[in-house]
Amino acid sequence: MTTRRPAGGPESGFTLTELLVTIVILGIIGLLLPKAIVLGLRFTADTEQRMSATGTVGALGRWFYGDVHGATAVTTAPACGVAEVIVHLAAPGSDVVYAYDPATGALNRVKCTDAGVVTTPLGRFDDAASFRPVTLTCGAETSCTSPMEVTLTVRSEPATAPTALTAVRRASAS
Repeated sequence: MTTRRPAGGPESGFTLTELLVTIVILGIIGLLLPKAIVLGLRFTADTEQRMSATGTVGALGRWFYGDVHGATAVTTAPACGVAEVIVHLAAPGSDVVYAYDPATGALNRVKCTDAGVVTTPLGRFDDAASFRPVTLTCGAETSCTSPMEVTLTVRSEPATAPTALTAVRRASAS
């Protein structure tokens, strides 16, 4: 026995209008979704770069203040076999050099003693090839407000505001 549908009853399926509206909505989503994904990835990469630079400044600060505090002389002369010196802090029995390698973007702290040389990586600056991200602002051949101050200026990107790390030496220059 077959059942018949009553005349004028509900039909199953989509109407042409419903199908066209669905296609238009899917087309809009298909156009906007890749742009949103690219924007999200770009934002994530920029955030990672800023966080890396912030971590580098933090690592620099952890060492810098103590090194400057114990320094008897501040120069920019090469030491410890390092040529790309930002600042050279000399103390009795040891030298500490902060160095930037433009080829790799690495910022390092190099400590030389009679026992040997210890290099501590402080971080990397990824897009710093066109400029030097860490510079000695005062303390060696440059004048400072106080002759005992040493200031490093850190700029992770040319367009961002710099961070200044200023430390005061305890020992007098010899």
